[in-house]
Order: sequence, then structure tokens, then C-alpha cells
Amino acid sequence: MNIYYVYAYLRRDGTPYYIGKGSGKRAWKKSKSHNVKVPVDSKYITILENNLTEVGALALERRYIHWYGRKNNATGILINL
Repeated sequence: MNIYYVYAYLRRDGTPYYIGKGSGKRAWKKSKSHNVKVPVDSKYITILENNLTEVGALALERRYIHWYGRKNNATGILINL
């Protein structure tokens, strides 16, 4: 079923600081599994891709994370682990 999407939390300058996979209202809710701050203003949450299978969403999430890179391994700008 194509109910998944890939989303980004954006900084004020428009660059992403977190990329995630979700369904339903996931992008707008705080997760118990990580300490990523959900933007208070929903204009800083953007859906990058939608109407995806879970496998497709996972693949695209990984691709976006690879594209932008991660801060924790000094490859880019995202706080994803």
C-alpha cells in the first residue's frame, strides 16, 4: 500500500536539518524514538516525496540522507544518525 512519504525539517534558511520517513501525521508529531525537535511552524516541514511503499520510502530517505550528508560523521548538514 502506498501510504508512506519522505519529509524534511527545515532551518529558517530553507536547508534541511532532518530527513525522515512517515505515514499519517508522523512528520508533525514528536517521536519517542529520537530527540529531533519538530518545527513549531509547519511551514518548516516539507514533504519531499509521497504516495510511496514502505520500501520505496526507506530507499528515498537513505538517498536524501546520503545527498545532504550527516553532521555526526562530518559528511554534511543533517542531524540524522
